[in-house]
Amino acid sequence: MGEVNEYLVLEYVRDNRRTTRPEIARDLNLSQASVSRMVSRLIARGVLVESGDTSGSGGRPRVVLTLNVESACVVGIDLGGTKCHGALSGLDGKILAEEFVTVADAGGAFDALEWVWNAMRAAAAGRGVEIGALAVGVPAVIDADTDLAVRGPNVGWEGFDLVDRVRAFGVPFVVDNDVNLAAIAEGEVGQAVGSRDYAVLSIGTGLGGAVVSNGRLVRGRHHAAGEIGVLVPEVSMLADTRAGSVGGLESVLSGAGIALRARALAGADPAARAELGDEPTAREVIAAGLEGRPHSKALLDDVVRALAQAVITFAAVTDPETVVIDGSVGRALAPLLDDVTRLVARHVETPPRLAVSDLGPNSTVRGALSGALHHLRLTDAPSVLGELTNEGGTPS
Repeated sequence: MGEVNEYLVLEYVRDNRRTTRPEIARDLNLSQASVSRMVSRLIARGVLVESGDTSGSGGRPRVVLTLNVESACVVGIDLGGTKCHGALSGLDGKILAEEFVTVADAGGAFDALEWVWNAMRAAAAGRGVEIGALAVGVPAVIDADTDLAVRGPNVGWEGFDLVDRVRAFGVPFVVDNDVNLAAIAEGEVGQAVGSRDYAVLSIGTGLGGAVVSNGRLVRGRHHAAGEIGVLVPEVSMLADTRAGSVGGLESVLSGAGIALRARALAGADPAARAELGDEPTAREVIAAGLEGRPHSKALLDDVVRALAQAVITFAAVTDPETVVIDGSVGRALAPLLDDVTRLVARHVETPPRLAVSDLGPNSTVRGALSGALHHLRLTDAPSVLGELTNEGGTPS
């Protein structure tokens, strides 16, 4: 219990920036003696620092506690299907350095991860601080039984031993699905701040989702909760297979799915080909559809209906207060959110609020930094480490 309370004290100081021992004891309902012991240990380890402050009532000096943000740093990495983005932050979450590389330029997905990790390690060394923890978000699922990365078609992973490879980096770490980490960021600094029940629907190259219920990330037996791309929207599709690993709802509601459908239409219809070209991309289809060009608009109408279906599914199963739409394709669909809302309202008595993420492409990195900070604060609390996180998962 003492270890748990020490973790809570650290979280309190982080959230309040500047505080005092009496304020911690009061707000956490702990004895002042216990708080003094925990604070002394944290100061001795260099995690907290204290200073005098005479700005209190009556000019009385008081001892103010703050995080020693330079005592350690953490790294968060978003490894996507086409690019890898990493960030280094201090204990206050402030980003100190960033690195970007495309998967193609690096020579492969894991090569991109190593590239960014080495850049962040060099940035930390240049500041004279050690990396205390790492969190990596990937467009795949880390199997709960094997620790292998599975269901990662956009990075070419099926049974890939990512966890063991990241372990070779030599720091405490967590690896999790990128949308799970994005959901953490949305709850901390995004569209779901203050909500205990929400979902994130990420539409990019592929389709992913994450659910937070009663303030906790829902994982499921195989860490695959929220993988809404496998939803079969029509009974007739049950006979299909996930050809090319793009099937089900993902065949309509994803960048890869939109592009495949557009290319098939262009190949079958000369008029569609004249409008769409030989190799239309999802971005081009969305832009043309928003302009009202007929074949693109027809494809976009299917996307709107598929998005409404995904929101209705989340609403029926988890009853979220908010559904946050994220991902490069999802954010591009912002002008159509009212259309989606109207469709959802026809079928859900208490529909969730729909919102497009305002974190841009940084939601997974922000969530990864939070996950790394959480993991770092638990490294001195082994009795709760297994309950809250593990080397193949992310904090609750």
